[in-house]
Amino acid sequence: MYAYIYTFGCKVNQVESEKIVNELTCFNLELTENINKAEVIIFNTCAVTERAEKKFRSMIKKAKIENPSVLIAVTGCAAEKEKEKLKSLGADIVVTNSGKMDILEHIKSRTDHLESIFSSDGFIDAENISMATRTRAFVKIQDGCDSNCSYCIIPSLRGLPVSRSTESILSEVKGLVEKGYKEIVPVGIHVGKYGLDLDNDIDLPALVEKIVRIEGDFRIRLTSIELNEMTDRMVNLLVNNQDKICRHYHIPLQSGSTHTLQVMNRKYTADEYISKLNELKMKVPDASLGADIIVGFPGETDEHFNETVDTVRRSGLEHIHVFSYSDRSGTVASEMKNKVPSKVKSARSKELRDIASELKAVAANKMIGKTLRVLTQKDNTAITDNYFTVKFKEGVEPNLFLDVLITNAYKDGTLKGDIVNE
Repeated sequence: MYAYIYTFGCKVNQVESEKIVNELTCFNLELTENINKAEVIIFNTCAVTERAEKKFRSMIKKAKIENPSVLIAVTGCAAEKEKEKLKSLGADIVVTNSGKMDILEHIKSRTDHLESIFSSDGFIDAENISMATRTRAFVKIQDGCDSNCSYCIIPSLRGLPVSRSTESILSEVKGLVEKGYKEIVPVGIHVGKYGLDLDNDIDLPALVEKIVRIEGDFRIRLTSIELNEMTDRMVNLLVNNQDKICRHYHIPLQSGSTHTLQVMNRKYTADEYISKLNELKMKVPDASLGADIIVGFPGETDEHFNETVDTVRRSGLEHIHVFSYSDRSGTVASEMKNKVPSKVKSARSKELRDIASELKAVAANKMIGKTLRVLTQKDNTAITDNYFTVKFKEGVEPNLFLDVLITNAYKDGTLKGDIVNE
């Protein structure tokens, strides 16, 4: 019996899909990359952008038309908001986020082929998950968000912040390191909220400190951390553990206009953002900085957009993800007037993406002549701790830490390097 799974959206979804895939294989289901060959299809969906929703709706409808007998199960954030719509498109089973880990129970009720061995605590222990390259492991540390940014639907779909126990996280990380994973990535819907709902005075910096102390040859890559969570304590942690914590910090911006930030219900100004990033650049040499930016937010004028461009150029960002605003039903922003026309959003998006490419290329050129520690991947590539891709001429075994002399930089921001040691 063939099974196919398609994952949309965030790293949390990726972690959860890995668990589902791993459990499916326990029942001798053969995974297939051909959706038309599958007898069971699972879509783990995202509702953050309209584009993602259009894609999975199309895939569900097409899959059912081409194979009416296929069993389609849908979970993830879209399952929270449009259950009946998904069923009308062809979904046989729709499971919300809270029941995601029971999805095999639902599938089992429609087939005689599967038995469920899922736990129901909502968190996933990845000790039994195996990846082919054994390079990077995502570890879910929390779920939910209560920040209520005016454009974001996630709080209504994922609920309030809920943290996983510290002991469970540390046990999983130790197991993954023992299995040979070289990069550990704590993930969540809002990782900076970690521990605030627990009673043991734990928070994200304290958790990271505990992970750093775990023995083994591995590094930690932190994901998105909000500006107000990049406290002096967190900065000192990054500065004092550069050998263990990757020097790549993703700090969401969303807009470089202070006016727009206020309307978005973000809790900082453009100048505060620039100041913090400049501090990080000063204290952590060769650190690279990433951000998400939304263009075309309701009421965004040419002046506001130009302020965003100015903030981007002054903040030292190198890895920028640009999104065009799209209404999410039920959010404050969806009810706002003065919507930006699609053509204007597209033009602004292109302009900012061009700037992002320019800044990444400039940053890559600054790496030439430096010796960087990399983690090798497949296909003769490696990832530096500051998140640049390095290409090699010769074949390189994956999952090795190597020192590499950067000899060239390509226009797309990737690097060329020679191995200094093996």
